[in-house]
Amino acid sequence: MLWSPIGVIEHLVNVILCPKTGCTECEYAEQGPCKRLALTSSDDGQKTKILVVEPGKGLIHLGRHDGKPLNRPPWHAEGWESVYVEDQRFFDTVHLLSEAYLVGPYLSVFREDGSSSGLLLETVPLVKTRLEMALLNELSADRSLFDDAPHLSRENINIRLRRISESVAAKISHSLPEVGIITRTRIAEIVAHRSTALRCFLPILLDDEVEEVYLDRPESQIYFDHRRFGRCCSTTTVNEHDVDRIVTLVRAESNFHLDRRNPSLKTEMLVCDAVLRFSLSLPPLSPDGLHLEMRRARRSPYSITDLVRNGTLSMEAAAILLLAVSARFNITITGGPGSGKTTLLNALDMTTPRSWRRVYIEDAVESRSIKGCHQVRIRVDPVDENEPGFDKSKEIVKSLHRSPDYLILGEIQTAEHSRALFQAIAAGLHTIQTCHSDSASSLISRWTSDHGIDKSSVALIDLIITMERPTPGNATRRVKEVVEVRRQVVDGLLRFAGLNVVLSNQPAKSGIPKWAEDGAFMLHSREQGIQSHVPAYERLLHELENEIGGSEMDITMFMGERLWKNGHPFLYRG
Repeated sequence: MLWSPIGVIEHLVNVILCPKTGCTECEYAEQGPCKRLALTSSDDGQKTKILVVEPGKGLIHLGRHDGKPLNRPPWHAEGWESVYVEDQRFFDTVHLLSEAYLVGPYLSVFREDGSSSGLLLETVPLVKTRLEMALLNELSADRSLFDDAPHLSRENINIRLRRISESVAAKISHSLPEVGIITRTRIAEIVAHRSTALRCFLPILLDDEVEEVYLDRPESQIYFDHRRFGRCCSTTTVNEHDVDRIVTLVRAESNFHLDRRNPSLKTEMLVCDAVLRFSLSLPPLSPDGLHLEMRRARRSPYSITDLVRNGTLSMEAAAILLLAVSARFNITITGGPGSGKTTLLNALDMTTPRSWRRVYIEDAVESRSIKGCHQVRIRVDPVDENEPGFDKSKEIVKSLHRSPDYLILGEIQTAEHSRALFQAIAAGLHTIQTCHSDSASSLISRWTSDHGIDKSSVALIDLIITMERPTPGNATRRVKEVVEVRRQVVDGLLRFAGLNVVLSNQPAKSGIPKWAEDGAFMLHSREQGIQSHVPAYERLLHELENEIGGSEMDITMFMGERLWKNGHPFLYRG
């Protein structure tokens, strides 16, 4: 076992070291099944993944994790994925292996790292023999396969990867027709990856369990946050040549400035079907050289159902938020960096009726296209850009003429953004946005003290949701509190009357919502001529408990359509 920031990590693979002679001189060998494999397979019900290692031959064999017993060695049976490892130093630490699984054309191997409290990742290209490895290395060194012609200098990275992969596969097919199509395609894909500026990162970024990847400075190790294992290091470093290529790539793909006058940038990029959000800085802002963070969006975004099941949301919080977003509350999701704000925003977005017209304004596009929905996405320049051509504040104000049913604003960062936000809400738009803060109280202080927003304008917000990530590097996120804004009308003018914590995950708080008479929910009910929203909340909570707990289906997708069937979500009775 290994202690990490997320707790004790079990070794998820059983490693079996085999002699160079295979079964010939092995004490466990017999006619038919291997005694060692049989013992290992039955040793622990959870440790069904087996790694047979032949250091003398440079081979590792990963047993396919399909629940079937593996009691015959790889050279006598099917059900194994064999990989040739060129670096013999790999075998010196096989006894420390904790997990191994396939990621595209690579084998990802995690082992204990004595110098830190996390796991260390080593990625191995998925080649099966010494000859395949020699072919891979030869093709990777053949510059004629991927040297750019002048007309290709602005070629998109995905088009480039596809072009090089097809070119390499064609060369293998012509020179070595006996190489099968699966092997040919796999080798061609790895060669294409090695040709790009992101060659050091791609074996990590292809993994759907990786959430965020970091580089502190050139020549330092790449490290990342893993959904199961928390913060992990890799054996890969990035040299100065790669740094120059990365900067050139990001500059070309984003079409934004990245230089001494504009030394930082936030942008997004689609690479190998993975949506990446880049944040990077250069000297003189970063005196040690390039540092970057790449946040990787899941291929399949989390739904509200998923967030309940993984512990981010309680059932009670899910019911409250579903009612609020269906009633088009003005909602702000706040929290620290990486706390899950955008994940929750996208999950809420997926619950709204398909007929609604949604307008998104983002500097890095993190919203998701939802099939069958009306979505208009506007991409503005990041705040890092010294001479922005498309200003977020102006586009928010211009949205008054875009007729959105819901305006989704991504991150509100500056005082100008805040002023534009409250101007839009005052003009009658309904909005959802994210903003950095550690609580609703801190956010109100930031708006009023730092951004100059009058408290009467703050009263226009209905709901503030605070997200938190309790342990750095840990994949666990959760809703810390759900707070409604209290407001009153005095002499015909709106007045901010404080905050009401509807729900909190603090140990001293119960899971029963606390509604304020002058809070957003009760006021909205009265404005709609509805006696109370509580019966709708209780009915929805009951359905969520039954359906999420007893079904694998996602019952929250387009839930807003269901909630509106009685004329308003607060009238919902099932």
